[in-house]
Formats: sequence, C-alpha cells, structure tokens
Amino acid sequence: MSSKSWFDHAFSSRAKTEQLLRPDLESGLLTPHDYQLAVSFLPGPVRYLPYVHTIACGALAGLAVYRFKRKVRFPTAIVGFSAASGYGIGLVHYFHEHRKFARELQDREAFLLVLDNVNRRLGYSMPLFPRMDRDRILERIKKRREENGEVLDAGIEIVSDIGDSTDSTALTDTPATLSDAPQESAGRPKSAWEAIREANARNAGRQSTWDELRQRHERQRTTGRVQQKEPAETLEDPRAKAQAEFDAILEAERKAAGGS
Repeated sequence: MSSKSWFDHAFSSRAKTEQLLRPDLESGLLTPHDYQLAVSFLPGPVRYLPYVHTIACGALAGLAVYRFKRKVRFPTAIVGFSAASGYGIGLVHYFHEHRKFARELQDREAFLLVLDNVNRRLGYSMPLFPRMDRDRILERIKKRREENGEVLDAGIEIVSDIGDSTDSTALTDTPATLSDAPQESAGRPKSAWEAIREANARNAGRQSTWDELRQRHERQRTTGRVQQKEPAETLEDPRAKAQAEFDAILEAERKAAGGS
C-alpha cells in the first residue's frame, strides 16, 4: 500500500481521524496543537489533489484536441498522456502539502510514533516505519517533555518491533500482568473422572482416596506375584476383597461428585 493510499484509508473523515488520534492526545504523546492541525488537515481536500489535477489536465487536453482535431494525429493518446501527467503533478502537489503540514507540527518525532499507533489500531501487523527506533525516539520525547515541565502518561503506547508479539510498551519498569492459567473451554462437559479428580484435588495437604486405594491395590498385586507358590485358594480371597473395596470406594466417590 502506498503512503497516499494509507493516509486516505486511515483518515477518510474527520470523525475517524479524531477517534484514531484521541488515545495519543489523552496520553500526552500528541500535543493539542498537533492534534487540531492533524484533524483539520489529514481528512481535508488535500487528499483529492491528484484526482483534481488528473481531471483538469485531461479536460484541457480534450478541449485542445477537439479544437484542433484536424491537425492532431493521435487525440486519444494525447488526452490519456495528459491525464496521467496530471495525476503525477497532483501527487507532487499532494506530498508538497504534507511536507508543509509536517513543518507546522510542534513535535514531528512524536507524530511519527502516533502514525505507528494508528497503523496498529487499523489492524496492520507490520510497523509503518520498520527502520525507526521507536524506543530511542520515545526516550528523547520523554526527556524533551520533562525539560519543558510536561509529564507523559505512564500507559503511553508505542508499536512493538517486528516479530514482537506485544502491542504496546509503557514508560514504567513494571511488567504487564499476565494471566496465570488459560481458562477451560466452556463448551466441553466434564466427565465423571474429571469430577472425581477435581474433588480429590480440593483435599489440600493430604493424599487422595484414589491414590491411596491405587497404591494399596498395586501392593497387593505385587504380593500376589511374590507368593506364587501359595495355593490359589489363599490368593483369591484377598484379591476379591481388594477388588470389592476398590469398587465400593470408587462408587462412593462417583456419588459424592454427582451430588456436589
């Protein structure tokens, strides 16, 4: 996207321009003088200069061709070339007006950061000025404002560097607070096993019944392997008893989880 297309899209109306620039005005990054100048100039008639020059040059060429049509060999090419030349002249005029606008700004460096912020608010992931050292510029702005007795808002935003996942940085050394853990998806219902595990996890500081039963069951299985020489009749009784205890406790935990 060309710079003209970006400006035309970003500042298509005064209301939109005010909405995009107001956060930087409130944070102190954009001065009131520069804010008023921007909302008056950027969405103004200057954005139509290339088209005005295109129509004017094309129309003048068309009139000339019509008047001297007997002497003109390629009237269509002449009108087209004149219109294209008019668009080029209009672009030169357009950028000339923007240079005049930039010279009238109180803080041009701050306005570059403001444009980067506007670019992010419009949803573009790449910075508007990739080679610009935003952190260094912000430090210079902060120092310059402090010398004038001004204080920038602690939550002032600047666009992050390429490849950085953060959207803004503050003038304080306090890091942003991050959420401790992702939230569970609300659409998936909990199973009985998840309910049992959550109920056991609430018993802080002591071993869960599930773990205790599982360990006892494993010990009994290990004992059964060591005592392979014992009669099968003596082994069946403890195993059946352990299995019955296992099923009873598991059923009790299921009922407790269902009733809670």
